[in-house]
Amino acid sequence: MKALPNLSTGNAIRNRILTLATALSLLCAAFAPLTATAGAPSSGVPYVNVLADARKVAELNSGWKVFMVKGQSMEPHFGANSLLLTARTEFKGLRPGMLVVYKDAVGDLVAHRIIELTPAGWVAKGFNNDKVDPYLVTSDNLQGVVFGIFNYKSGTNQIALADSQNNPPVAYAKTY
Repeated sequence: MKALPNLSTGNAIRNRILTLATALSLLCAAFAPLTATAGAPSSGVPYVNVLADARKVAELNSGWKVFMVKGQSMEPHFGANSLLLTARTEFKGLRPGMLVVYKDAVGDLVAHRIIELTPAGWVAKGFNNDKVDPYLVTSDNLQGVVFGIFNYKSGTNQIALADSQNNPPVAYAKTY
């Protein structure tokens, strides 16, 4: 005899799909297209709106975090007008080319691309940097893998920056 489908499970799955679809829509709405032009990417959307959208997406999973970018080493992919959405990831799941946020030896959060695995950890480098980072990405300092970039209108975060309690942690696109 065939068991009847559990309708409550079907509704839960359907609701989760709708939630994920909504998150994807929010992500796409705030995600400014990447360009090959110099400088930090920007969109026409004010910082407070983009931050609210990024936080809505991050709330969908306890392992997702929002970071504010400062610095230029990752332009034109992301820069001073960007928020990063990261996912907690197992160290063994990292691959060359992934964008990560990690904590360096002086305690700063750094957003760079990993390029090579060594026995001691991953070598990272900013797109615009001539040299690799002086610190390795390890399982102990890895904060997450970047999976979303939200760009906001240049200059719209000045008032919000004064209220640092409301802002996400800063991930530096450092130049070494």
